[in-house]
Amino acid sequence: MSYLDQFMQQWKTYLQQQLSLCGMNYIVSEAGDATDIKTNSLAYFTWLRTHSIELVGIDEARDNVAWVMLEKQLKAFAEKAEKGTFNLVSKLHLEESQIQIVLNFNYDDEQHIVYVS
Repeated sequence: MSYLDQFMQQWKTYLQQQLSLCGMNYIVSEAGDATDIKTNSLAYFTWLRTHSIELVGIDEARDNVAWVMLEKQLKAFAEKAEKGTFNLVSKLHLEESQIQIVLNFNYDDEQHIVYVS
């Protein structure tokens, strides 16, 4: 599984937890995991936006921006992970399966985006 896929799965797990806390369910469709993750993410961003005093007046286009920003961060981390893993494997003589990368997700309610670290 690619690092991007792994990171998307980490986001999916986080998203399922957050949706549950909001009283929402993670919806699974026939369209596939990638589409489901995006669709549920947009639903989560919509919920956050409509339940935040700080975001009054911000329209739903901002939810799409939040998704694009999250996706870009995940892709950038995946690229870094590919390069970093290669370096660790070659220098420390590790197996790639021995390396585990866990991401943290933090929602910024003023900017209406999720930061990945």
